[in-house]
Amino acid sequence: MIRWTIAIALGIGVAWLAYARSTAPEHRARVLLLALMRGLAVMLVAALLFSAPSALSKPSMPLVAIDASASWRRAQGDDSTALRALRTVWSAAASQSDATVLVGDSLRVVGNADVASLTPRDGASRVRLAVDRAAALGRPLLLVTDGEVDDPESMSDAPSGSAVRVPTRNARRDVALADLTVPPAAAAGDTLPVLAVVVAGAVATPAGTLQFTLDGAPAGSVAVPALGAFATTRVALSVALPRGAHITLLRGVLQVAGDVEPRNDTLTAAIEVGDKTPAVFVSTAPDLDVREVLVVLRGALALPTRAYLRIAPDVWREEGSLAPIRESDVRARAAAAGILIVHGDTSWAPKRGDGKGADVMRGARALWSPAPATALARAGENARAAEWYVHGAPVSPLSAALSGLPWDSLPPLTLAGVPRGGVTVIDVKLGKTGEATPAIVARDDGGARTLVISGSGYAGWSLRGGRSLEAFTALWGTVFDWLAVGRGDQRAARPSTSWIRNGDPVRWRRGGSDSVATAVVTKRGADAAQSVSDTVHIAFAPGSAEAVTSTREPGIYDIKSAGGSSVLVVNASREWVPRAPNLKETTGARGAFTSDAPRLSDAWWPFVAALLLLCGEWVGRRLVGLR
Repeated sequence: MIRWTIAIALGIGVAWLAYARSTAPEHRARVLLLALMRGLAVMLVAALLFSAPSALSKPSMPLVAIDASASWRRAQGDDSTALRALRTVWSAAASQSDATVLVGDSLRVVGNADVASLTPRDGASRVRLAVDRAAALGRPLLLVTDGEVDDPESMSDAPSGSAVRVPTRNARRDVALADLTVPPAAAAGDTLPVLAVVVAGAVATPAGTLQFTLDGAPAGSVAVPALGAFATTRVALSVALPRGAHITLLRGVLQVAGDVEPRNDTLTAAIEVGDKTPAVFVSTAPDLDVREVLVVLRGALALPTRAYLRIAPDVWREEGSLAPIRESDVRARAAAAGILIVHGDTSWAPKRGDGKGADVMRGARALWSPAPATALARAGENARAAEWYVHGAPVSPLSAALSGLPWDSLPPLTLAGVPRGGVTVIDVKLGKTGEATPAIVARDDGGARTLVISGSGYAGWSLRGGRSLEAFTALWGTVFDWLAVGRGDQRAARPSTSWIRNGDPVRWRRGGSDSVATAVVTKRGADAAQSVSDTVHIAFAPGSAEAVTSTREPGIYDIKSAGGSSVLVVNASREWVPRAPNLKETTGARGAFTSDAPRLSDAWWPFVAALLLLCGEWVGRRLVGLR
């Protein structure tokens, strides 16, 4: 409208300037006609220049997006109730549009027949793709959802005039086992800590019980307190693992009176039980570095870690409980470890239990030489250790994960010597000047990985906090992650977590040296005839020990790859877990989004009309004697 207003104003202004002084009474009628022709011609030319519309704008038809996630079938009651609510809301929305898409774990274009037979099954509720599609089409978005989406903030980017339709929810008593935290591997005979998260739905729930089984045998139970609407609680339990190396299935089953949804009450995890401790940390000179690094070791690997400290000659203690232990036992456990970290006297070597010789380590090891204590100053002297500052992370198998860390801002280290015989992981400079010297080097001898670490003061990074703490965690997490690949596990690829949910990608960890691993994945059935197998090719990026493939349907999968087998457990999707609605019904309060009206410049007649008006005005001016 503003374009036409400006064009009309220009036409009137130009006509007034051209003919306002032509006041001869005998030519007044002709002059008025000429002024009108001049004004119309200028108005058309201005409208063409300003791309004025040639017709009124019409509201765009919205893009209808249907949330096809499985949470419909939980939040709305049984399947028939959910589908009836979905189709009722959709039929009202579809009458306003000619395009419908499904969103959830992906975006699909569908027709009316597809919606009429739709059963929501998606394992996610992501609406970002629908928002982007509507913006690309220049149309408002009409989202039909149950109110539970993974990215509600995406709707703030929806085009003007977008709206959300949420049917009335039926409040039902529902309580779910939302999460299960267990390590993916453990040592046989250990006591396994299990942490579970229980979530209630829209109705308060009474107290209940969470029962665990190991391969079908009872393994313990824990009481679950009463919960309010959408409340969450955590419960912990210790489960004793049997002897023998095998893969065991830990299953938790939630039992609460009045719970109407059984599909979210069970979670299963696969735990690799080995006959040796996955990680052993031995320190003959314990210090603050040991305490801080152990925190990262346990967090980075999520593996059981045993630490042993020598606090005096021939006096050993177990880290944590400080229970006494014989050195021969420490050596025996270190010899059986998949990962061994020796801090202090790096010549210390694990021996056989009978003490007749050293065992050959097949796993990974780290040899860490701390800096000697600073000598005491004499009278009139200042005793100060040489300060080495990290210079950077040269090209190495670990450099991809260490690039971009704030090396310049880290506290100094005290070097114990110059490690040799490997690829430099990080190097240091004395006082930030001079030649760079290795502080950590890595070796990979046919899959047997070794790290040589020099110096003390790494804990100073952690204690400073902020970016220094992040650098400390990144360095040691990367170091231990690299060691974990060579801890004696020769499988080409294995799942990196004990369980996942349907809708989550499958994360793999590399055990061999090949960048592409092949795994045969077989879903367990009631019998061998019902089992279904397929082959997966897993590509690992250069320098990376992890890769991701697409999600899988719920079930237990046996995986065979070069070097051994493993188990993948896929539980029901997160859509079955109750959560408070995070989208409310809206009606497009920001105004109607309109489509682009046809432009005047798209038609031919305005150009011809402007030309004829200017030519007619020129002829008319000559007839009345005007130049």
